[in-house]
Amino acid sequence: MTSTGIRDAQLNRLWGAVCAFAGIAFLLWALSWVNASVLNEDLESHCEDLRTAGVPFEKSCAHADGTVEGANSVLFEGIFFGSMAAGVACLAVALMAEIVRRK
Repeated sequence: MTSTGIRDAQLNRLWGAVCAFAGIAFLLWALSWVNASVLNEDLESHCEDLRTAGVPFEKSCAHADGTVEGANSVLFEGIFFGSMAAGVACLAVALMAEIVRRK
């Protein structure tokens, strides 16, 4: 394989990683919307301390005894934000590689 072919293959892998990380983030974003808007829709009717968040979507209820109902898990949010950060990092590297390649 020539050096140009190797560079193209590496660049294709980077673009694939960008798409994969974006897909993971989008899937988790959709799941958080379903959790907040469909599954936890009735929290407003029986919750005194309703908390909402925008990214990722969250609708949770903090009870007086300290328990929280309907919140996203730390692992869920970690994977969501981690996949977004990894996607942005891969995108930056792929764009830099494209710029260097075209010079």
